Amino acid sequence: MHSSPPVRGARPAVASVTKYVPYAGIAHAGGEYALQHYRALEAEFALTAIAPASALNREAVARGASGPLLLLSGSGPTAQDRLKPIADVASLLRGSTAHGWFARALRRSVSASRILEEADVIEFQWSEMGSLIPIALARNPRARVVVIAHDVITQRWSRAAETARGPLLRAAYAIAAKASARRERRTFETADRVVVFSDKDARLVRSLAPTARPEVVRPGFPVPRPAAPRAAHSSPLVVFSGAMGRPDNDEAARWFLQRVWPQVRAAVPAARFTVVGANPSVALTRLAADDESVSITGFVESMDPFIEPADVIVVPLHNGAGVKFKTIDALLRGIPVVATPVGAEGIEREDAIRRITDDPDSFASAVVDVLQDPNRDHEAKIRDWAVDEYGLTAFRDRIGTLYAELIEEGHR
Repeated sequence: MHSSPPVRGARPAVASVTKYVPYAGIAHAGGEYALQHYRALEAEFALTAIAPASALNREAVARGASGPLLLLSGSGPTAQDRLKPIADVASLLRGSTAHGWFARALRRSVSASRILEEADVIEFQWSEMGSLIPIALARNPRARVVVIAHDVITQRWSRAAETARGPLLRAAYAIAAKASARRERRTFETADRVVVFSDKDARLVRSLAPTARPEVVRPGFPVPRPAAPRAAHSSPLVVFSGAMGRPDNDEAARWFLQRVWPQVRAAVPAARFTVVGANPSVALTRLAADDESVSITGFVESMDPFIEPADVIVVPLHNGAGVKFKTIDALLRGIPVVATPVGAEGIEREDAIRRITDDPDSFASAVVDVLQDPNRDHEAKIRDWAVDEYGLTAFRDRIGTLYAELIEEGHR
C-alpha cells in the first residue's frame, strides 16, 4: 500500500475513488481528463485519491503523480497484475464493476475509511468505480456522491454486440450489456449527480435510470497552439491517434487502412497516413508494413509533433461510447476532422466536423476533399468555439461550481 497523507484544513474535502491515477503525460484520454479534473478541484478543495495498487498506478507514482494518494493492495490471486484478465472477466459478469479484490480492500482499509469519513464529497472516476458507492456511504452517509461517467458502459457493450462477428460473441456482448444496464441503473440512481460530457450521454443516463440527476460538464483541455499550414512541398498527411492497445482504436485503424486508404492514395498519391499511439497490434503492424505510405509510431512521449503537421485528423471508430477526446483535440488545434458517427459523438455543433459518415467511399471522398483544398478558414472559426466550449477556464468554473453547490445542498 502506498500512501501520502491527506491535506486537511478549512477547505471542503473531496475523496476521489479512481480507476487510474493521473499524471502529467499520461497516455490515455480518460487519464488526461482526470488530471485536469484533479487540478481544477485542488484549487478550492482538499482532494485525496484512492486507487488500486495496479502496475499502471504504481507507474503513475513513479512518473510523478502528485497530491494526497492512497494505493490499496489486495489479497487473492486476481489482485496480481498477471491475472488482471481474469479480474476483468469477473467484473464484466457482475455488470462492469470495480474489481472484487479492490472492493474488499476498500472495505477493510482503515486509512480509506478515514478519508471517506472526512469527505464532504465522494466522487467515483469512471462508471465502474460507482459500483463501490454502498461501501463509501456505509462509512459516510452524509457525503454527497458524484459519479464521473467517462462513458456509459452499457452503450459500449450494446454497440459491441451490434458489430460482433459471430453469434457467440454477439450473445456474450449482449449479456454484458444487460448486466451493465442493471448495475449502471443502481449506480446512477444512488449518486447525487452523474457528471457526463455531452447532452447525448445525459439522455442515455436518464434512459437507464429515470430518477438519476445527470449534469453535463464539458471536459477541459489545455488549449494547444493552432496548427500551422502545410509546409511547401511537404506530403499531405492524414493522422489517427489513440491508445492502440484498445480494440476500438485497433479496429478503426484497420478499417481505415483496408477500406478507405486505398481510395485516398489513388486520388492523392503523395498522401501519407500515420497512426500514433502505444501498443499497436500485430495485425495492424503487418497491414502497415505492406504500404510504404503508412507509419505506425508505437509509444511516443508526446503526440504533438505527430499531430501538429496533420492536414486532416480521421476518427473512424465504430465501437465505444462517450465523447472522443481525440476529436476535441483536433478541433482545438484547428485541424479538419472526418469521422464516423461514433467518432463524432457528443460534439454538439453540426458544422464542427467536415463530414460524418460510416460509408468508406464517402469517408475517402471527404479526406480527399480536405487534402486537395487545405483552406482552414472554417476550422479557425470552429477552433474559437472549441476553446470556449472545451478550454480549461470554462471547465474549472463549471466543475468547481458544481461541487460547491453539492456541498451547500448537503448542509441544508
